Amino acid sequence: MTIEIRELDPVLPETQETLLPLFQAASAADMPRHPEPTAGFLRFITGPRVARHRLCVTAFDGGAPIAFGCLNQDLAANPDMIFGDIWILPERRAEAAVALLDAFKAHTRRRGAQRMVLGFSEFAAPDYEPVFAAAGGRRVSWERRSQLDLTTIDREQYAAWAAPSPKNARYRIQAWTVPTPEHLLAPLVEANDAIRDAPTGDLRLNHAPPDVERRRAAETLIVAAGVRKHIIAALTEDGEMAGMHEMFVVPGFRMGDVGNTAVPAKFRGHGLGLRLKADLALRLLASEPELDVVSTWNDAGNGPMLRVNEAMGYEKAEAWSNWQFDL
Repeated sequence: MTIEIRELDPVLPETQETLLPLFQAASAADMPRHPEPTAGFLRFITGPRVARHRLCVTAFDGGAPIAFGCLNQDLAANPDMIFGDIWILPERRAEAAVALLDAFKAHTRRRGAQRMVLGFSEFAAPDYEPVFAAAGGRRVSWERRSQLDLTTIDREQYAAWAAPSPKNARYRIQAWTVPTPEHLLAPLVEANDAIRDAPTGDLRLNHAPPDVERRRAAETLIVAAGVRKHIIAALTEDGEMAGMHEMFVVPGFRMGDVGNTAVPAKFRGHGLGLRLKADLALRLLASEPELDVVSTWNDAGNGPMLRVNEAMGYEKAEAWSNWQFDL
């Protein structure tokens, strides 16, 4: 066996064609409840992002891809960190894991970053945890990916959650698909900034200051990629955004992905998170009939959001651990 490392541009169609079968095989082992990824879903999770450098570092054996990870550098807020994922054919992990980690570290150093963060699921832990530890990694956070089966939800209960309550009846609810109407962009950016106090374990993450232009550019990329991003928000009488919730829908893929759910501190305790999440789920049942499951990620320490999700019927799909390498 001779492993060859190549760096692939995730934007190129040939990169997607090369990586999709490998991604499908590796994710089936690591995320057994996840629907089989489509080409559109792979393009969505590896596509361009504003102020982010992305590259797929891939291991080949005899011309066939056996392992890869798409690595990211957030140039706006965390330029000192390279973060990403690791996907290796289950039968090749003992051979390829060390070589791929070494290639990741080399890429991180070339980008001028001082730390590298990679995550893997509980189903991959027996393969990766000893290798990561031996390579100098340390676990810095836990996450949970949960799924909701839209075909089994209690629609009457969801409608009750989505209805005004004594605590939140004064808010006006508005929903749209990006691009966001111009008059809502600034309030949306301010509300979204509330996620900066979400827990991240021992993983240090910086947040770029609110920026309307960056948000506008990000939505432009989403529209160009053909992805539908649904947003629902609660607004005060004077137009301030008291909460927001968003969902990504990839055409041709049966699973929607939750984006950010944010409620600024002064509006918390009014039941807005549950109301917005239930309302958008009902709207998606009507507007996105091909969806039958929704996926969401939460830090394991985010008790309030985990409790909301569990009340709504979300079930744990996998636990994920994030490991940091200080270089």
